[in-house]
Amino acid sequence: MIFEFDPERRGSTDRDRRRHTSRSVQRLFGAVGLAFAIAGCGSDAPAASVQGPTTPPIATAAPSTEPEPVPLTEPTTVEPEPADTMSETTLAAPSEAPARPCRRLTDFDDGQGWVIVNDGVMGGRSNGAVEFADSAMQFTGDVVTAGGGFTSVRLPLAGDELTDSESLVLRVRADERTYGLTLADSAQAGRRAISHGAGLTTDGPTDADGWQTAELSYAELQPSVFGQPLDAPPFEPNLAIEIGIIISDGIDGPFALEVDWIDACRGQ
Repeated sequence: MIFEFDPERRGSTDRDRRRHTSRSVQRLFGAVGLAFAIAGCGSDAPAASVQGPTTPPIATAAPSTEPEPVPLTEPTTVEPEPADTMSETTLAAPSEAPARPCRRLTDFDDGQGWVIVNDGVMGGRSNGAVEFADSAMQFTGDVVTAGGGFTSVRLPLAGDELTDSESLVLRVRADERTYGLTLADSAQAGRRAISHGAGLTTDGPTDADGWQTAELSYAELQPSVFGQPLDAPPFEPNLAIEIGIIISDGIDGPFALEVDWIDACRGQ
């Protein structure tokens, strides 16, 4: 078989081959470009280029502290309590008053210092005696009115036992006789000591054993010298030098007085 060469057909074939190659190259570069485009979309890009429009933050209101509105209702009228119910209210009891300031002068544990002074200094015949038992002083004896008519028991003081006090309080157990207290300070009339005295009331209520409390205010004291009243300044407790118990009730006969303790007190 004889093949004839046709130059025009060969040229047409070359042109067709070049067009085919050109389209293949274009498709190749298109595919590569698409691959780069896809890779670009998946790479790390600035947030501004990939994010959508920014939504402004929504402000959250703090919870309200105001009370919830109360539904309107009919006004309530508070009725006062009846007068008779107020008496049923129990009030707190007031606190107890502070203890009265007192100083214990003696409770006769030893009885030292007490001495008997009879009316013999005035020519009398009365006599007294003192004993101490069960932490109490027992003052006993006989009164003879002819002559002096008294007997007493006395205790010298150091000088400050009655300082700032206003009265004497005694716990006593007595018969039906009348007794008195005598007090002396540094005041004198001439060369004689002034005695300040007053009656001691012993007719108050007693306990089951017959003891009672008796009190004497210094304001009741009257000055005298050997039983004779005189005009003198009031008793000065800060200068006290002696305390005594005396019986001079104008009655002849025996007597008996027991004293458990003596206190010097301030206030009433």
